[in-house]
Amino acid sequence: MEDLKVKIEAPNLMSFTFRGKLPEDFVVDSFPLLHDADLFYNRGDLESRLRPFDKSRIHPLSKFVMKLCNVKVLKISGAYFKILELAKVLPTCFPTFENLIHLEVYYICYLQMNTLLNFLEFSPNLESLVIGMVELSCHRDEEALTFNIVPRCLECLKSIEIQKFNGWPREMKVVEFVLKHARSLQTLILETSYTAENYIDPKARHTRKNLKPKKVEALNKQIMMQLGMSPWASTGCVIKFSSS
Repeated sequence: MEDLKVKIEAPNLMSFTFRGKLPEDFVVDSFPLLHDADLFYNRGDLESRLRPFDKSRIHPLSKFVMKLCNVKVLKISGAYFKILELAKVLPTCFPTFENLIHLEVYYICYLQMNTLLNFLEFSPNLESLVIGMVELSCHRDEEALTFNIVPRCLECLKSIEIQKFNGWPREMKVVEFVLKHARSLQTLILETSYTAENYIDPKARHTRKNLKPKKVEALNKQIMMQLGMSPWASTGCVIKFSSS
């Protein structure tokens, strides 16, 4: 399918799902009535496809994402943020996603967080955000990013959920950034995935044993203490913990 061009003419389309290999090109009109879209593409497949890097193969795919600007509910994988990053369309010529109120990112690499923030700048009415996982490199002591932009949507964002959360320093920086700037935030949900190999025995990589409830509770309290020392733009925000 990677060598094919896909043409879509569906001005009345309200729901769109695309998973699997990306074609060479998307030829689409606008979708003025689009309510929800679900886009998933494996990042590893994208990286293998772009070796060697060919800019001409990236721009048609980035333009396809831009055509979804009327969507209200968007689920999207991190590979698409890599596409937008390589195409360099953010923040120069990207359309505003005026209708977007719910965004769910399946996963995103920590090093692409600024790309996500640039995307959020064009989503001024976003109310809820779900991040399935912030993928960290194997170098846990890697220097934290400097977030260069405060998206407009943080003025109206009401809820954010971060899944597969472990409380690593770079994950905490993301949470602290949101708390510092999200003035209307009501709920922050941290779905933790603490495991024994992370916090007790790093050599036990094949066991994936969950921690005992008391240890989980202690880690949650430790995270809350650290977040409590950071500035909060919303005094009414409630932080909730759940287990994956």
